[in-house]
Formats: sequence, structure tokens, C-alpha cells
Amino acid sequence: MSKRNVLVLAVILLACHSLFSCGKTGNPRPRQASRSFVWQSVEAYPAKNCIDIHGIMSGVYSNLDEVILEIADTAPGLDCPGCPFVAGQQIIVRNLGETFDSARGELRFSYCPQTPAPTYRLRLVGINVFDTSRHAVSPEVFVEMP
Repeated sequence: MSKRNVLVLAVILLACHSLFSCGKTGNPRPRQASRSFVWQSVEAYPAKNCIDIHGIMSGVYSNLDEVILEIADTAPGLDCPGCPFVAGQQIIVRNLGETFDSARGELRFSYCPQTPAPTYRLRLVGINVFDTSRHAVSPEVFVEMP
């Protein structure tokens, strides 16, 4: 092969490569970030034999489809804050029109556990309407019953 043929082949390969390049540089970023939301705070208080739960969200919480309350009853000495969370029950809060203030991003509802326990460990999971977006999982909250 002559130098001229090698040069022509190199120019053709470079031209083909530039045709198939997208022109973007840097690490990819997920598109879902514009659709997501997070829990800013979650609090739970005993109310007779029930638990009052209050959560505040930020982000695009208009995409909130439903909320799942994950709860585990714990006995003193059998659970610890650093232990993995294992939910004994999952309760789906579907009536968001009544429990969720979409203008302020606030969720308020009460739950009465079926089995009485001295303490409960719980967290909230906000389910996004978009399957490709992450669900928002709150930090764990401990509630001591009176």
C-alpha cells in the first residue's frame, strides 16, 4: 500500500468515526432526576393504641403514586438501631387525596397496629408513577408506645 492509500483510508475511518459520535462528553447523568422526590423528614408519635405519622417530601412529589408504610414490632433487647430493618407488615396508603397535601408535600395519617408491642420500627416508601425513577425510602423511625 502506498502512503497515499494509507492516508485516504485513515481519513475515511476518521470521517466514519465522527459520523457516529454523539458529541457529548463527560459521565452520563440519569434522566430520572427531574422526576424524583425524597423524604425530608419523617416523624411518628404514639396516639393511644395507634401511631400518628407525619412526613415531609421535597422534589417532584406530584409524581407520588402511593406510599407504603413498612413496620416491624420490636421487643426491648431484640432490636437495635444498627440492625438491618426487616418489615413485619407492609401497609399501602392509597388514599393520598385525603392524607397527602400536594401543595406543601406533607403526608399525615394514623395507623393502628394489629399486634400490640412496646416499640415499633417503621419507614415510609414513596412509590413514583414512573417505573424508571427511584422510589423514595425514608430513614427508619422508632416509636415507643405508652
